Amino acid sequence: MKRVEGATLAGFVMIGLMSGLLILAQTQDGPRFEVASIKPANPSAPRGGRLAAPPIGTRPGLLTARNATLKQLIRGAYTLENYQISGGPGWLDSAGFDVEAKSTDGANRDQLLPMLRALLTDRFKLAFHREKKELAAFDLVLAKSGPKFHALKPGADSVPGRTNHMRLKDLPSLATFLTRLSSDEPVFDKTGLTGEFDLELDIGKIGEAASQGGEAAGPVEMRERMFEATANAILDELGIKLVPTKAPVDIFVIDHAEKASAN
Repeated sequence: MKRVEGATLAGFVMIGLMSGLLILAQTQDGPRFEVASIKPANPSAPRGGRLAAPPIGTRPGLLTARNATLKQLIRGAYTLENYQISGGPGWLDSAGFDVEAKSTDGANRDQLLPMLRALLTDRFKLAFHREKKELAAFDLVLAKSGPKFHALKPGADSVPGRTNHMRLKDLPSLATFLTRLSSDEPVFDKTGLTGEFDLELDIGKIGEAASQGGEAAGPVEMRERMFEATANAILDELGIKLVPTKAPVDIFVIDHAEKASAN
């Protein structure tokens, strides 16, 4: 019995040591913020939804985030989408934080984001590893009828937007929009077209199509309806279709995280 208890205790000690080593190994050796403040956010403060980019603002020497979850901060710091993040505590995508961090050297956004990674390690005790995982996905490809949109001339802008219409300038942006609209199924641009285009979707019409069949049971069902309606719209309006597939994806697996204490 004592042997078993001793082995169990040794196992716990080893797990603790490994967690500590993970955090230590992922502590950034590069530049850090001169000063950083992290505070719990007002729960009633506005927060962007799934379609929004992580709420991280930058200007020379300053990084700010308002009511950002740790998941959003990780997405912004490591340039990830929701489907690429796995694991983590229950509050990962609910507890909001206000972040204000300053650098004395006037660092730009590309220089500030690595500092944010170090801050997440230091203040949230974030530890993670990466692994490959095969996920259900979609390829964005041209329909047999060909594209129904035109390229923008160099230096030209798209025509003024119309009410209830969404305009995008490139196909990777469309793939990102569809990815965030989906139920965590990535969409990859496989059209083979590069450059800027005048891509327009009638969001009002998409919303009407998604609303058919009565009230949705909840946000998940409504998001699925919107995704299906948008898939139909890009085929009809743009001559692009979604083809189901499977793809190996890099996954950011959270091994450990703690809530950052208020300053």
